[in-house]
Amino acid sequence: MQITILGAGAIGCLWACHLAKQGHNIHFWTRTDKPSFPIVLNDCIQTKDRIQAEDGTHEKNYIQTPLASEHFDFTSNNIQSIAKSELIIVTVKAFQVEQALNDIFVHIAPHTPIIIIHNGMGTQQHVKTRLVDHPILYATTSQAAFKPNTEHINHTGLGPTWLGAFNQSAQGFSSLADLFDQALAPCYWHHDINEPLWQKLAINCAINPLTAIHRCQNGELANSKFHAVLTQICHEVAAVMQAEGHDITAEKLRQTADTVIKATAANYSSMYQDIFQQRKTEIDYITGYLIARAKVHGIAVPMNTQLWQDVKLLEQNHDDK
Repeated sequence: MQITILGAGAIGCLWACHLAKQGHNIHFWTRTDKPSFPIVLNDCIQTKDRIQAEDGTHEKNYIQTPLASEHFDFTSNNIQSIAKSELIIVTVKAFQVEQALNDIFVHIAPHTPIIIIHNGMGTQQHVKTRLVDHPILYATTSQAAFKPNTEHINHTGLGPTWLGAFNQSAQGFSSLADLFDQALAPCYWHHDINEPLWQKLAINCAINPLTAIHRCQNGELANSKFHAVLTQICHEVAAVMQAEGHDITAEKLRQTADTVIKATAANYSSMYQDIFQQRKTEIDYITGYLIARAKVHGIAVPMNTQLWQDVKLLEQNHDDK
């Protein structure tokens, strides 16, 4: 396929390299006018292994081992390439989605499917209004990547990707989940994409603000001093999710958060990295979105509100310097 990736961050670069390895023609649209975009991928290889689960069933365990670096040279910032694209993948930060789509909207061919991948929630209303004639899909991924510089991308963690239709015209594009699965497994189609989006938002609410505020790796949240705050976060998030129609308990969210903290112990969250680099974070689309939905339902979320205020203060300190 002819594919344009809008946004050259870690996740966009990771998917670009893996889709290119499957033979797809990848074009980048970036914030520069450079006609080419080189990337060195420091990847990991996935080994599927069957392990015995506690309930006696067998489940897949994905093990990562180092793999030699690979070099890619993508075309970029070509208007004609956007017009020819059969798929647009948007991987900019949530607060950049509106402007990014506005910049290229007139060049996108009619009815071209558009996949949007970002942390958090809250861009849906603008996307729905702006892309009336296009099949719109949302995705959320637990694949992890880190960009130590502009040309290198490190694949730092494995995990599932969920893809689903956001509007009616996207319902017939479930085959795109197979395309993603072939490039970077596992990827699954979900009949209600809001469910995995909320699940990911819940984990982000638990991990991202705390690691940004305390300037720590994910694994440090396993320390007993964070137990009470994590429990309260999960109780507040679960209450909002239940009001939104999702069957979830605070205990289950806490269990999932603990699992992710352990699995990604050596990683630095995206919000930590944004604060460290003095960049704007996605807090308004993660904790901020939770607070907005809580207000609609009349639910008090004092711990999440405090964390949102603390991260906003850190952002303000960057602006004041």
